[in-house]
Amino acid sequence: MQLLDTKSLQRFRRNKAAMAGLFVVVLSALLAIFCYAIAPDNSPSANDQILELETHEPGFSTQFLKVKRQRDVESHNIIMGLWDGFEKVHQLIPINSYKFVGDSLEVELYKGKQFAHETKRYSIADLLQMPAGTLQMNEVFRKKVEDDLIVKKKFWLGTDKFGRHILSRLLIGVRVSLSVGLIAVLISLLIGITLGALAGFFQGWVDSFIMWVINVFWSIPTLLLAMGLYISAGSLIENKLVMIFIAVGLTMWVEVARIVRGQIMVIREMEFVSAAKSLGFSNMRTIFLHILPNVAGPVIVVACSNFANAILVESGLSYIGLGIQPPAPSWGSMLNEYKDFIDTDKAYLALFPGVAIMVLVLAFNLIGNGLRDALDVKGKSE
Repeated sequence: MQLLDTKSLQRFRRNKAAMAGLFVVVLSALLAIFCYAIAPDNSPSANDQILELETHEPGFSTQFLKVKRQRDVESHNIIMGLWDGFEKVHQLIPINSYKFVGDSLEVELYKGKQFAHETKRYSIADLLQMPAGTLQMNEVFRKKVEDDLIVKKKFWLGTDKFGRHILSRLLIGVRVSLSVGLIAVLISLLIGITLGALAGFFQGWVDSFIMWVINVFWSIPTLLLAMGLYISAGSLIENKLVMIFIAVGLTMWVEVARIVRGQIMVIREMEFVSAAKSLGFSNMRTIFLHILPNVAGPVIVVACSNFANAILVESGLSYIGLGIQPPAPSWGSMLNEYKDFIDTDKAYLALFPGVAIMVLVLAFNLIGNGLRDALDVKGKSE
């Protein structure tokens, strides 16, 4: 069975809303993969704190003096840097202005909007880690000093209360949301397809028992169930991200199981299933090789819906402090950090992650609706 034949693919392409959702998801996936290459602050977890820049508005820009950190920074190769960020070799000190005074650089430090600025002088030899006697203070050398030590940065979405780059943290938060959604959906498909197939094919006491389990899970609110699993098993698994994968995945399989069960109860009465039995094929081969490919359409549609729900559940867990732990950025934890700014002129701090969640969830729902129409899925679950 070909899942998306030519006609189905054409119907999907004609659905402008679904194509828009697909564009957002593909763009988000690319951002998740290359977030540390794109983010203005590519330090681990985009956690380069510059406290002088606390809650500055979007579009704010200033100059920085680069000062080499005292501690040794562990070198990362490009692959590791793209995976978990690049350790900063230099500390960025915000400044208003600078001028050369002999063999020193005199800067006016930026201390924030409500604080008086102060002047400080740095030895150029110390900044460049060069012997003082080798300095030749001419125009060419001064230009080299400016290029090496002075940088200008613009904070397109502003800074948070720790002076961190909001745009960078939003970009890295895409990786968290998509990874949780992907792993959770895979877990839900593995459990839901297996139990739904067994219940629909064998029926009898197997169906009764599995339906009892489904109804128990169905009666518990998704977020509450994820919280319970997270709290009860959290001490057994050190990596909290893995714990969220499991907790969210175990709350998403119920709908998959119900749909697969209903579809298989219809398909098992068809002639090709009887033919497979008469040829002596085992029940497992009949289920997984002959029946399940015919229910792939409804499963894919519900998987898109589960992907959106997984993002919402992860955001909810992070919002109440049970998700990704600081300083790692998550859209839900960012909402929690900035919720106190909602009724102030800094409301955009909470709006940015909120809009990001809304757009990504909407994109997956649009794709699911488009696939439902393209595959002509009727949505019968029983």
